[in-house]
Amino acid sequence: MESHFIEETMQTNKLGVWILILSLFYTGNILGQWGFSLSTEHEYNDNPFHSLTPENTYISSFDLGIENDLGSLSAGYYGSYLNFDIIPERNFYWHQLAVWKDFENATIGAYAEQRIGRDIYTYFDYTNYKIYFQQQLNLDFLYMFFSPSISLSKYPDIAIMDNFKGSLAYSFNKGFETGTTFIIGGEVNYKKYLDPTQSGYYTYTDETNQVITESYTDNNLSSLTQLVSFIRAAQSITPTTGIAAQLTNRNIIERMGSSVKDLNLYYGDESEMFDDPVNYSGNNLAFEITQILFDDMTIKAGYYFNKKFYPSQGIYDAEYYYSTDLMRSDTQNVFNFSITKNITLGFLSDAGCAVGINYKFIKNSSNSYLFNYESNSLNFNFGIEF
Repeated sequence: MESHFIEETMQTNKLGVWILILSLFYTGNILGQWGFSLSTEHEYNDNPFHSLTPENTYISSFDLGIENDLGSLSAGYYGSYLNFDIIPERNFYWHQLAVWKDFENATIGAYAEQRIGRDIYTYFDYTNYKIYFQQQLNLDFLYMFFSPSISLSKYPDIAIMDNFKGSLAYSFNKGFETGTTFIIGGEVNYKKYLDPTQSGYYTYTDETNQVITESYTDNNLSSLTQLVSFIRAAQSITPTTGIAAQLTNRNIIERMGSSVKDLNLYYGDESEMFDDPVNYSGNNLAFEITQILFDDMTIKAGYYFNKKFYPSQGIYDAEYYYSTDLMRSDTQNVFNFSITKNITLGFLSDAGCAVGINYKFIKNSSNSYLFNYESNSLNFNFGIEF
């Protein structure tokens, strides 16, 4: 019954999406200029969920983007459907509706996005609302960028993770005639959890076959403030070859006692569930090399070393016993290699098309037993804009 209801809900949402698209199309014929993008990705991944017990699958995604210039305002709709070949209960739909206004050196905008899962995996669903402003200043000696934003995230099945976030991102870019570019930047993030404590009851049957009812209380962080800073250096070796290195530091500035790490296994840690970089501190070192061939092909390789500390999470041992005596600490090595080629289609001469292939390897080592994993993925993608 629950699965049938979820399927009906997803179908209802999809119907609403297509009604919205048709409405925008009708409006656009009268008021503005249309832009479309279609893309698809097909990937083999031997551990797509970064699990201690990997389960390989083929993943396909189908993506649609529609934008319209309404004159005084621009609007866009973006949607993606992800299909997991041997784990169909993991399939989900993500979509976003955005509006923005461009000025000479600035943009102001807002968007709402939503993830719609199925079966038991609605646990991962969320809705996010965001308002942002971007300002660019291109001075004679320096390029500057600033972007404040505020957002509200809601998790229907995990109210303990509902949060408000305010951010300020900034960067300073300086180029030299030698082909060298330095970028210094960072971000200040403040996250406030709206309902950080959740209580309830659960029942189980003990070894004597008696039904036992016990109470529980789960505690999340009440708030955190994170400072992010980075420095990036890029160098052109030839007109078609470039290398870059970047050092990033993330620091959570509040002191946190062990009591705030009392999240049980069911809830896990938000930074793992949703890969939220605001919820951990640490350092990242990146090295990248880019080669352009034949003016329309780009080859890129990168190595990334990440050291992560999770102040909101303790550790699990091999018996799945959870302890808050130690803070979880991960060391991650990532290698990435990609080839992208722009192509021309005779029947769509005005369209921009690209085809690519990407390989990624991840090895994560952790003092928390559940988060030791490896992952290999090979991805083929094709996209078109017109």
